[in-house]
Amino acid sequence: MKLDRAASLFASVSALLFAGSPVLAQTGYTGIFGGGPLYINASNNIAELKNSGFTEVIVWSVEVKSNGDLNLNGEFPLTSNGVYIGDQTHPDFAANMASLKEGTVQRITFSIGSSNFGDWQDVAALVRSQGTGPDSILYKDFAALKAAIPSLDAIDFDDENSYDTSTTVAFGVMLGKLGYHVVPDPYTNNSYWINVVSQINAELPGTVDGVHLQAYAGGAGNNPCVGWDFGSVPVWPGLWDQVDTPAQVQSIMTGWNNQCGLTGGFLWLYDDIDGTGLASQYASAINNAVSLGEGDFSLSGPSSVTLHPGSSARALITITDLNGFDGQVTLTLSPLPRGVRAVVKGTGNRQKILFQAGPKAAVGSTTVTVTGTSGTLVHTLTFTLVVQAAGELRVSEQ
Repeated sequence: MKLDRAASLFASVSALLFAGSPVLAQTGYTGIFGGGPLYINASNNIAELKNSGFTEVIVWSVEVKSNGDLNLNGEFPLTSNGVYIGDQTHPDFAANMASLKEGTVQRITFSIGSSNFGDWQDVAALVRSQGTGPDSILYKDFAALKAAIPSLDAIDFDDENSYDTSTTVAFGVMLGKLGYHVVPDPYTNNSYWINVVSQINAELPGTVDGVHLQAYAGGAGNNPCVGWDFGSVPVWPGLWDQVDTPAQVQSIMTGWNNQCGLTGGFLWLYDDIDGTGLASQYASAINNAVSLGEGDFSLSGPSSVTLHPGSSARALITITDLNGFDGQVTLTLSPLPRGVRAVVKGTGNRQKILFQAGPKAAVGSTTVTVTGTSGTLVHTLTFTLVVQAAGELRVSEQ
């Protein structure tokens, strides 16, 4: 069973950057739950997570009010009366969610519920009173959330108190029709969850594409290989950083992987470790434990490059080999602003992009996309290219 929200948010004000090395994404997802650090003074935390090696970030915890309004942890209103209002409190939140996917993160999930809160009772009451059609408040709110944050992929169901089958299934199918995946997040009551998953996918196949199984706190002792068989839907077990070190997480999950095969797993809770550098260590531990893929690579580089008309600047692009990758990576660039040219210098894992701005180069900022290609493997990174007027010269050499 998860901790109360107030305790989990204690560390949310810490936001010091300590970047880690990305790790290969798996068939499923290796995720990390996080609360306040994902929206309070979040820039450093977003940078840490998108380069951590985790492939899923689960934003916790969305409260569902009795009138259908959505709110993160009682301090960050997301929707009201079917309209997204999150930009009133954290105007950079939607952009930060999109930014996560510029690194190793492939999936953004929002989690509903926690222990001893009435979110799921409110969901059940709203479904009974209004249904789940386009005129219902739940439909309007989750449609507004998806429209405002298009990088949002899935909704995690952390129901620990209600367990109402018919309304949960109806709600899950509604989310599927809105374009979300659904991920149950049980710690107990396996027969209930197996039935819910079966019914949702029977009505809308593929909606539930994974299960976050809590194997810590109230779920301590859970084994994804025993009693949690969802057929073709994979189980991604989770452990808690306050209980297990990265080495212990890798050992436990390796044991489960050897026993029944895993395609993913997750860590609870980023709020405990934000800014410490441990996120990348835990991501590596889980990825190594459940690794089922072949070699891959990742790209990293500067956040911005600055030059002025008539000058040059360089950007160092680092290619990191993952899981035994030994291929050659070719770098290409998106179109550049008028009057700016670029050429890639060097080979191997450290390649430089030389930018040259002509005397009539257009002044301003442009987002540059670097694409790395090796056979069928393709990865990208982005940074800002700034062309400043001569009087504002700040030559950047990365």
